[in-house]
Amino acid sequence: MEEAIPLRLLADVTNALKAGRGWEGSLQRLAELLVERLADWCVIDLLDERGRARRAVVTGRGTGRPNSPRPGESSQLLPSWPQGSAAPLAQALRRGTAVLIPYVPSPERAADPLERAQLELLARLGATTAIACPLEAGGRPFGVIIVARTGACRPFTEAQVPLIDSLAHQGALVVDNARLYGQQRDIATHLQRSLLPDTLPDVHPFRLVARYSPARSYAEVGGDWYDAIALQDGTLAFTVGDVAGHDVRATARMSQLRHMLRALVLDRPGPPDEVVRRLDQALERLNEPAVTATLIFGMARPSAAGTSSLAWANAGHPPPLLVRRHGRARFLPGGEGLPLGVDTDVPREAAATAPLTPGSLFLLYTDGLIERRGEDLSIGLERLRSEAGNLRGLAPDHFLDELVERVAPARGDDIALLALWSEPASRRPHRPSTLDGE
Repeated sequence: MEEAIPLRLLADVTNALKAGRGWEGSLQRLAELLVERLADWCVIDLLDERGRARRAVVTGRGTGRPNSPRPGESSQLLPSWPQGSAAPLAQALRRGTAVLIPYVPSPERAADPLERAQLELLARLGATTAIACPLEAGGRPFGVIIVARTGACRPFTEAQVPLIDSLAHQGALVVDNARLYGQQRDIATHLQRSLLPDTLPDVHPFRLVARYSPARSYAEVGGDWYDAIALQDGTLAFTVGDVAGHDVRATARMSQLRHMLRALVLDRPGPPDEVVRRLDQALERLNEPAVTATLIFGMARPSAAGTSSLAWANAGHPPPLLVRRHGRARFLPGGEGLPLGVDTDVPREAAATAPLTPGSLFLLYTDGLIERRGEDLSIGLERLRSEAGNLRGLAPDHFLDELVERVAPARGDDIALLALWSEPASRRPHRPSTLDGE
């Protein structure tokens, strides 16, 4: 019946490998599909940049996965081999096509270290017959896949060789695309991190803690950011925002927007709603493709009485969350307006205000923290509020790390968070300032 399922199996392989597992996960899934449909065991060896072979996957119907590294772990380096090696890997690479091994010989018959290593593994798996096929992309091999059957199943024949060859070719294309995509995404993620501030200002009695967490899936990076500036009068300006889009262009626009906001604040500080209005107008005047973004921009002012004052403007962003030292965590409404880049003629609300008592935490975040596919946004917001309340009392660094793990463990989207914490009086070191008097 195997000859009747090639098209369905090819489609299954393609669809499964496009599920966003990353290239390591795609290799594992390719091996699992071949074991489910055609073989008892599957071994995948990859070539590194120096042409050396490393064992990447060993999976099968038996118990355990001998010599199979977990994703991200170092894989076993296989021995080098002479040009005429009869090792399954060497034969497949030399011929450039699938090779039938109708009977797996004993390791004692091996003529070189690589052949011995591969035959010893096949012997441990109980393999009696196998097919080895190169994995190629752009005309260059990057590995070899070996499917094997044990004595409990009828042996491979030449009839299955074209099918294995087609499956390996299709799988190699998807895996190589995932690998290249992952490399590009790593570069983009590094770029995005490099565009965020290395350090945050220290303004007594506030403490700022931030996190940027890229999506765990192989979606593109986006335009999430955070920033903070200490102004000359002792005011702390801070922001969290999100440029629409999930690509490198969104990351570049994020950097432009962040620096424009910095320039506006340093040039002429004013109420948060006024600063956001000027930023929106500046974006409109630029001869650039349309930029749409959401953000919260706020200012915190310390007070000699201990309770600080907050003011913020919200341009289409999820509401800030106030986690008080005592009592329930709650979202703070107000100061709301359209996202940036939509319509500058629509007036913005005056900035919202709230006190920040010692020991309380003011949290800004991007929508990746609360959104889940197919779920109403209100559910994500309540999950955030509830978990933040449960974590009340933790140090800010620990609070943010735990919050991300509890609220968005899957990391389906990029996440940026900024927590503004007002230190309790008992924990504040004495720092001379104009508030102390002269």
